[in-house]
Amino acid sequence: MARRPRADGPDTWHHVVNRAIAKRPYFEARSEKRYFLARLASEVRAGRLEVHAFCLMTTHFHLLVRSPVGELSEAMRRVQCAYSRHFNRRHRRDGPLIRARFYSKRVRTDSYRRAVVRYIDANAVRAGLVRHAAEHEFGSARAYVIGPRPRWLCADWVEGTVAGAAGERTFDAAGYAATFGQRAGEDTEALASLIEARMAAAGEIDALDDLIGATPRQVREWMTRKARLADGMEVGLPVCGPWTLLDAIERRKRERGEWLVERLGRTWRGSQIARYGLLREAAGLSISRIARLEGVTCETVRRRLHLHRWALAEATEYATAVSEIVAEALAAAFPV
Repeated sequence: MARRPRADGPDTWHHVVNRAIAKRPYFEARSEKRYFLARLASEVRAGRLEVHAFCLMTTHFHLLVRSPVGELSEAMRRVQCAYSRHFNRRHRRDGPLIRARFYSKRVRTDSYRRAVVRYIDANAVRAGLVRHAAEHEFGSARAYVIGPRPRWLCADWVEGTVAGAAGERTFDAAGYAATFGQRAGEDTEALASLIEARMAAAGEIDALDDLIGATPRQVREWMTRKARLADGMEVGLPVCGPWTLLDAIERRKRERGEWLVERLGRTWRGSQIARYGLLREAAGLSISRIARLEGVTCETVRRRLHLHRWALAEATEYATAVSEIVAEALAAAFPV
């Protein structure tokens, strides 16, 4: 069953991101990154913040954090205000540095928390700065694998997860890559597409844990339930990234050919209907965003969604195809 969110509180974890204004650098020197981390450390010592994973890039940062006293907003306000003042003094500038307050998304389950750490670690690799996450100087992967580990980094959950995955009682740095590194067959872009879609999504209901490792049949059952309840059901958080889904649709069409849906004397291309249905129900995009992406009206999107939901229930070939597409997209980001 999809998981509903609990209210924010001391047990709530967050993936926190922020960027500089107008695509300018957030950090221009190593000393500035060290200053930012020092401000994080100050909030940890004050008891307002736990930092479990981090990655500082030139234009932005990522954190996996928890506030033991439920004061994430206050902690990040202090960090960012102090850093902005420092940056402006150093560069003799004034005005805002950051694009917005900060972006955060609750991380409710253990499996998604692991995925967020993998995504945070992979940022420097995807940007071409390093070949392996542990080589990035301003990332927690280096602290866990190579060291030194700053005192303010809360390592209990990461160490326990690594030890548990290896069947050991204690943490071994060599096991970190096996738990949080890129897995065989994993598509890091698929994982990035999913997490970035979830950061932007307004939904809250989360079915991801139920679908990781699911068979196409199980995916089909989930999609059928969603279709049956569509009129009164919140779309929820994405379970696949939109670009991963679109790639999977096109790949299936190339490899197996087009599949067709017939209704009321009219024949439809299954791949075209699937674009609308899966962007809405698996990627969590709004009707207006799908309309902009596909270059059609919102009313056209609604009609295609109605056809998608009918086809899931009545057109076996279509239901099989879209279920396999979603299962493939999930497997790309979460290989078993």
